[in-house]
Amino acid sequence: MGSEQLEVKLTVNQRRFVEEYCKDFNATQAAIRAGYSAKTAAVVGHENLRKPNISSAITSRLDELSLTAEELTKKTADIARGNLSDYMTTKMVAYTPMVRKGLNELIAELEYELMLKEEFCAEKGYTEEAFDEFQAMLEPKRDQILAYQIELRRNPFATRLVNGETELVPQVEVDMQKLIADKERGIIKSFKYGKNGLEVELYSADAAMDRLMRVRGMYKDKLDITTKDQSLNEKVSPEEAQRLLQQLASGNFNTTDA
Repeated sequence: MGSEQLEVKLTVNQRRFVEEYCKDFNATQAAIRAGYSAKTAAVVGHENLRKPNISSAITSRLDELSLTAEELTKKTADIARGNLSDYMTTKMVAYTPMVRKGLNELIAELEYELMLKEEFCAEKGYTEEAFDEFQAMLEPKRDQILAYQIELRRNPFATRLVNGETELVPQVEVDMQKLIADKERGIIKSFKYGKNGLEVELYSADAAMDRLMRVRGMYKDKLDITTKDQSLNEKVSPEEAQRLLQQLASGNFNTTDA
């Protein structure tokens, strides 16, 4: 029977449940996204998976998506291993910090720069006109030195915030290409730009790990048979054991999954 015939038997919410469940295999969340009440979503999701028509529709939908059992296991494993650091890249960028320096230090730096310029001018062999033009270019630096010296006489502790030495520092960036690709693959639940920047929501790693462990049979379900709040694992007398066996034979017992 094809998926189209099966979908005829499904309600609108059930069809939406099938689509949503195939995204992350979380029955509770799929039920909520399909329009069921959040209060009963866990029960509805569990019951939907047990219904043959819904189960068949899910299988058909997965076939349409070309997801094999191995691919489903890998997808669940990818969700379980999901980490925001997977979408971060680090590159080195130039950064120039602001530093505070005393005016004495700034004067010394300007004087050293002027000395180098004067040496250059002397060795260059400028003509008189070119020499005058070059010296005029240095005049603003001489004026700055004079201004600093005047300020220092009034305030010996005067400082300035100036550019420090440029250095390479690591900068973390979001790998948007990978983020978008994993959103389309169903590994990322959602991402958006909020008031504080990019917001990324991952699927629950704990839930994915739980499903993966169940697929691999790492859980051993234990059946605990009790009657009237008394466990059969407790030591009982032969008479009590006979009475409990009679109750079991009549179907009057409770079972709970541990």
